[in-house]
Amino acid sequence: MELQYWVAINACLLGLVILRTWLSSSKADDVPVVGSTALFGYRTAFKTIKDFRQMVIDGQKKFRGGAFQIPAMRSWVVFLPAGVYEDVRKAKDAELSMPEEHNESLSIDYTMGRAVTEDGWQIQVMRKQMTQSLGAKFPDIHDEIACAFEDELALPNNGEWTPVCAYNAVLNVVCRTSNRLFVGLPLCRDKTFTKISRDYTVTVSKAGFLISIFPKFLKPLAARYISSAPAAAKAFEHYHVPLILRRQRLAQQLGASWASQKPTDFLQWLIDAAPPSKADPKDLNMRMLAMNFAAVHTSSMAFTAAFYWLASSPQFVPMLREEVERAVAEHGWTRDAINAMGRVDSFLKEALRLSALNVAGMPRKALQRMVLSDGTQLPKGAHVAFNAYAVHRDGSVYDKPEEFDPWRFWRLVQQGESAAKHAFTTASADYLLWGGGSHACAGRYFAALELKAMLAHVVTEYDIKLPGDGKRPEDVWFASNCFPNRTAMVLFRRRRAASA
Repeated sequence: MELQYWVAINACLLGLVILRTWLSSSKADDVPVVGSTALFGYRTAFKTIKDFRQMVIDGQKKFRGGAFQIPAMRSWVVFLPAGVYEDVRKAKDAELSMPEEHNESLSIDYTMGRAVTEDGWQIQVMRKQMTQSLGAKFPDIHDEIACAFEDELALPNNGEWTPVCAYNAVLNVVCRTSNRLFVGLPLCRDKTFTKISRDYTVTVSKAGFLISIFPKFLKPLAARYISSAPAAAKAFEHYHVPLILRRQRLAQQLGASWASQKPTDFLQWLIDAAPPSKADPKDLNMRMLAMNFAAVHTSSMAFTAAFYWLASSPQFVPMLREEVERAVAEHGWTRDAINAMGRVDSFLKEALRLSALNVAGMPRKALQRMVLSDGTQLPKGAHVAFNAYAVHRDGSVYDKPEEFDPWRFWRLVQQGESAAKHAFTTASADYLLWGGGSHACAGRYFAALELKAMLAHVVTEYDIKLPGDGKRPEDVWFASNCFPNRTAMVLFRRRRAASA
């Protein structure tokens, strides 16, 4: 183990020595730079690990909303002005590619397998079968949320406050809830299965970033020592492959009668939609892994960030409770009830406006030379994004943009503006959480439903508070990523009113 560690360290050092040579291939020569471009300007790239957000803020101020670029660890990143949003949104993948950008940033070849993005037909299953089934599947989703929180919090019945690591609890709840939709009971509650799912999401994030900073010829060597994703995929096969084979066999044996007996979960929708050449259980397993990463990683981060805003703002809890209880009294625990919770929707949208998961919105890689409508010239290979941090704090769009105002979007709807325009799930030039264009997050309707149901459940079933001075745990920045604090404790107790 020690030998492997030092091999990995030496390989890393070698990769970093040639970082500047590698970075230069994606530099847009006509776009101004934040930081040094001198021979040893790789120090600027190193600096982005902890100061990326500040460098983006500096670039926004210095270049007054125009394009600028930063030499990040993996490549140069060109931050585009908001005025070219439509250029990027409408661009074809042959021009500005999100799949290729993700292939590089997450080192897909070594963490998931390129097939899941190059031929990502599972995304259509998300958009169609999964999204259309959310109403029918909501009772299962809510049931798993309730059961998972009960198991994770393990609160006494005596009304005592219990400290809980918020991130760990949320991660487990999201993992179970997502897999209730993906594979159903009892597998979604299998502790070994859910551990593999949780660990895989962390593996992809960490290993993907580390592998991505190496030059192409060193990536296989780096992946060999850094990534445990192949082992996770193999472990998932132990659960998924027999299940897939069994369902495929039953479909052949039962013929038309299988339609009324088959499960209604994402795995079955995937099996049904698989082209003949893609029906291999191992291929389907990798697509299920990709689903787990997308659902568990992002939603757990998002809810933890929003949850800290809730715990640090107790004055807003009564209004949320009143809305949830009124909606449930009218509709029961259904998707219609969730859709009626306008304050809950606004709360989550506002929380993730301020605690967005990444400063780089709508990232793309230029696959050919392009000239944007404002004259910005992008060479082939350039990596581009919008400055989500600045967009979400634009004073011309948001009143008092640095202030957490949970009813910001709810009020606009009450004042007569479009509910669709201000909905949590709406992707726009002013709200980049979900991306945009043809690659706007396909799973956002499930993600939003899950997060809203979790928030509604928490405020109606538990009292919560932060220890000490009650100050919100600060978000943690690593390179362009914004993470909620993963170790902060939150105090929970059962609501007496909830059990009355």
